[in-house]
Amino acid sequence: MTFNLINLKSTDADVSESYWNDEEQEKNKVFNVEKFGFEKIEKVNKYNSLLSQVLDVIEKYDINIENKNILSIASGTCYIESRWLHDVPVNNISCIDLSKHRIHKLAPITMSHYSVSTNDRDIQLMYGSVFDFSPTKIKYDVIFMSQAFHHMEEPIRLLRKCRNLLSSDGVIIIVGEHYFNDYLYYKGALKHFVKYIINHNGYRKWNKLFPGYQDIFKPSLEKGDIHYSLADYDFIFKRSGYKNYFHDIHKSKLFQSFIIFNKQ
Repeated sequence: MTFNLINLKSTDADVSESYWNDEEQEKNKVFNVEKFGFEKIEKVNKYNSLLSQVLDVIEKYDINIENKNILSIASGTCYIESRWLHDVPVNNISCIDLSKHRIHKLAPITMSHYSVSTNDRDIQLMYGSVFDFSPTKIKYDVIFMSQAFHHMEEPIRLLRKCRNLLSSDGVIIIVGEHYFNDYLYYKGALKHFVKYIINHNGYRKWNKLFPGYQDIFKPSLEKGDIHYSLADYDFIFKRSGYKNYFHDIHKSKLFQSFIIFNKQ
């Protein structure tokens, strides 16, 4: 197999965000297969749960990926994609990420190790923002996001972009979204009320008595994690023009997924 390493032309400042492109900071992370190889990452429960979730929803919703065009957004090192697609004949694989060393250095190593290949062209590994990606000929049958959607600052804009990239009967697979059960919600709400009542470190200045979902599950300024309630997801999907979607909680209880069909 061969890889087409592409730098998307972009004016988006986030493309060069220090967190995602600090190679020194990331050198000791488990997905650095150049340093650690693959035995270590293959034992990590989080990644095994993610892979299990992908395979579960593919089977449950009878999503055919053979001989299809696949686009992965915010794909990082392409580890989940490689484990998922290693023995599946597909036409095209295109992957986009904001981290240059993940997508241009580690992804080729990972995909080569798992012998990922396509029927008719190179695997495209693109460094940059999906908003700067404009294929002229191809439509994608599957758009895939793993632990990615909750990082997107403009989720409605993203999903509208996906509509332009999808085939008429295409599907968006979103896996690895944070899942907080009722226990975690009420535990977080209790902590909120205690901090509010005692005004811990001036807590009342930035918070109201009755919290919203993101008051309990705070966004991360560094990583860009944004935590959505089911009502939030429903609004985002429908505002983006998608009414036909399904929601699943993974059996590990670590993640939740959404399957969005383009055909209404």
